[in-house]
Amino acid sequence: MRPPKRLNSYLRRFESTLVIAEHNNEKLLPITQNALTAAKKLGGDITVLVAGSKCGSVAEQLSKASGVAKILVADSEAFLGFTPESLTPLVLATQKQFNFTHILAGATALGKSLLPRIAAKLDVSPVSDIIAIKAPDTFVRTIYAGTD
Repeated sequence: MRPPKRLNSYLRRFESTLVIAEHNNEKLLPITQNALTAAKKLGGDITVLVAGSKCGSVAEQLSKASGVAKILVADSEAFLGFTPESLTPLVLATQKQFNFTHILAGATALGKSLLPRIAAKLDVSPVSDIIAIKAPDTFVRTIYAGTD
């Protein structure tokens, strides 16, 4: 059962989303724009996490994106390989500090390996490969059918 429309709009004010930016330390990858679009559909404040080495130009690009309330930059050689093993503790610390209602990443190899790790540590279920957002708690996923 869904809350009444008035209550639903009230609750949306308390929602916040962390988007994990994917980049090559110089340029934002297009998949991050997809994640930002999804975050806007969820409503609430949008924070983008940029982790990398000498990634200031990526943060600069994000500062021009509409709808982004805050950009968090973690610039360290530790994030040079942009691996799930190095990013998971950073995202968990960020979540502990800001208590986001949603954490998003693109549907890439990185996102598909990073988000399940984070979800396991936070004891929540990840929702992957969504193609649409109906509400902050309702998502559309692809359905695979076949003879396999």
